Amino acid sequence: MPSNPAHRLDEAEGVVAAVATDLENVRRNVIALGNAIHSAQVSASPALARAVQAQQNVYDRIDAEFGLLTSAQVADRMGSRAMARRNAATAARADGRLLAIRRGRYLLYPGFQFDAEGVRPVIADLRAVAVGHGWDEASLIEWMVSPTTYLHGQRPVDVLDDPEGLLDVAQKALGVSW
Repeated sequence: MPSNPAHRLDEAEGVVAAVATDLENVRRNVIALGNAIHSAQVSASPALARAVQAQQNVYDRIDAEFGLLTSAQVADRMGSRAMARRNAATAARADGRLLAIRRGRYLLYPGFQFDAEGVRPVIADLRAVAVGHGWDEASLIEWMVSPTTYLHGQRPVDVLDDPEGLLDVAQKALGVSW
């Protein structure tokens, strides 16, 4: 059955509108990235720009799957009743019990670090292993959400309920030197 010409026109207009929206978003992103590079007073190679974008994509995936929590949300997850609730996240991070990433001016805490009781104890152990091998928080977080052959393609975050096994894998994987 031949399609209705008015319907085809509506579909074409929808595609044109979507392309126009995509182009506008690309234009805004190019301007924002250009401004950021300029304000940082650095020379950014295409490889550096791709690496930064890849890292931001990882953080977006973490946010979509687990949430990237503010310090107030962390305080809620930790059951803090303090007046300055946000300090609970800062203190836990300073004690090595939490991991955070910086996005803009904010520190955000991946939601996978929490279970029904609060902060998963294995996070402090993982952080200690990472520090012992010279890894920073961002690198550990990225490793946590990346498939690894040490876990037959699973991500470390997928086996958080097996802390001993996860720590064994972390010791092996984070200790590899090239």
